[in-house]
Amino acid sequence: MNNETNNPRIKKGIEPKELIKMQTEVGLIESMFQSKTLTAIVIIAIILLGGFFMFLSKVTG
Repeated sequence: MNNETNNPRIKKGIEPKELIKMQTEVGLIESMFQSKTLTAIVIIAIILLGGFFMFLSKVTG
C-alpha cells in the first residue's frame, strides 16, 4: 500500500483562514447559527451525554 496516496494533500494556494473553515467543528457552529432546530438537538445531545457519563461514574464509583 502506498501511504503517500492516502494522505490528503494541501494545495499551496490555500490560505490558513480557509483551512480553519474546512474543519468539522467550524461547519457545525456555522450551521447552528442558521438553524434553531440543530442548536436544540446539539444542546440536548450534550446534556444526555453528560448525564450518561455521570450515571456511569456513579455506577462504577
